[in-house]
Amino acid sequence: MKRGVRVSNLVADMTRRAVRQIDIARRLGVSQAAVSLVLGGKPSERIGREMRERIEQAAKEMGYQPNLAARQLKGVRSGLLGVLIGIDAPPVLFDRVSALESAALARGYRVLVGQIGHDPSLIEQYVNDFVGRGLDGVVCMTHEDPKHPATVPELLARIPNVVYLRRPAVEHGCYVHIDAADCIHQAVDHLETRGRRRIGMILLNEYDQANTHRRWGYVESMKRHGWDVDKGLIWVGDESLQPRPHEVSNAKADEVVEELVGRSAADAIIAINDDWAAQLIKAVKRRGLRVPEDVAVVGQGNFKIASFFDPEITTLDPRNDAFADAAIHLLIHMIDHDEPPPEPSITIKPRLIVRQST
Repeated sequence: MKRGVRVSNLVADMTRRAVRQIDIARRLGVSQAAVSLVLGGKPSERIGREMRERIEQAAKEMGYQPNLAARQLKGVRSGLLGVLIGIDAPPVLFDRVSALESAALARGYRVLVGQIGHDPSLIEQYVNDFVGRGLDGVVCMTHEDPKHPATVPELLARIPNVVYLRRPAVEHGCYVHIDAADCIHQAVDHLETRGRRRIGMILLNEYDQANTHRRWGYVESMKRHGWDVDKGLIWVGDESLQPRPHEVSNAKADEVVEELVGRSAADAIIAINDDWAAQLIKAVKRRGLRVPEDVAVVGQGNFKIASFFDPEITTLDPRNDAFADAAIHLLIHMIDHDEPPPEPSITIKPRLIVRQST
């Protein structure tokens, strides 16, 4: 398709979206008040069936779209919710988007999804779009910029009802907390019952909440079992993992296993997710070792690969449905009551699923 044709189509599309009620009234030679009553769904004895059908047909042909923002100001809900997710978000977050959509649909709402990075202008474009469409609320699952943690919450301040995944860098923010520390507690406790004492763990970084909480959970678990915290058993990612830190190559998996198993004598590894766990299992086998006899491996996320892999991977299920229900519950409370809920945060604890890799 030629560029000129694309631009022409874009302009035409914008024109269709800009159709006003007065345009429909002029086309039909009727009053704008009559058009407003029909398109606003308000019954009126002075507008007959034939006139109503003519107005509705003209609105359809002209591509009329109601001004949702204006309707919202009048107290009319749009029935739309927004979801913001990072372009480089881990796979588990995309599973949560699906769960959010199901939870929203069950409550009579539709969902619009936007993928954002750390570019404030792109985030602002989505906010402008959401405001323009009169969205009733937004679930934001990506807001942790290590250099500017308050950027996303400040931009979202224009939207009255927002629920975040994890605590936002703003006062009085509503959020759902996935207990990453408890993930590690459960994994360590389970591995201890399997006789493991040299438990290694992978962190992607040392600044976002999820990884910080995993470290806390690891240190607390070591202390609770009376074990020393060996820093050599904690592998932390670096820039070489970018731009997709939640994916791992064979070479990187070999590097991690060499450091944790070869140098630090780990007899178990808690991976960052199930994809990492699968790659680590292969790397362990490439060293001539057995899983779980020599090295046990625990994943996180309950991805499909966890049950398909050989051996099947013990994993921590983040309970995406529970997260979605909690987020939509908080959001609808704010929409219905025009104020934050009495308890502005809900914590979701993961569920350990034991399989053959441990």
